[in-house]
Amino acid sequence: MRHEGHHIALAIVRAIGRIAQLSALDRHKPILVVENAGSTDWASATFVGATHDIDLRIVGSGAEVEAAVAAIEARLRDHEFTIAGHIVAEIAVLPGCSVAVPDGMVSKSLTVNALTIRD
Repeated sequence: MRHEGHHIALAIVRAIGRIAQLSALDRHKPILVVENAGSTDWASATFVGATHDIDLRIVGSGAEVEAAVAAIEARLRDHEFTIAGHIVAEIAVLPGCSVAVPDGMVSKSLTVNALTIRD
């Protein structure tokens, strides 16, 4: 990931945490894990920016994980991002698979793809 892409990916991950109402301080809420994040330069005839691919995993009780993923899928696309010098032009959530983990928990993967344009 390019250095510039770090703060963009972090802003997107923070927004996801807020949208899904996740908190690292609340042991009863699902946990958001960043598995991988990368950025690639992008340009068109009139714009310069980057594409960002963020692989995430949400772990917790089945109902809470499903509620978090549903909130992300429903609200991330319309979220107003504040990223200095960049505009989020497109963003998509691609749901992955769910896997049962010990203690009755569920782990659900998802990928977020975003296109940002320099402002």
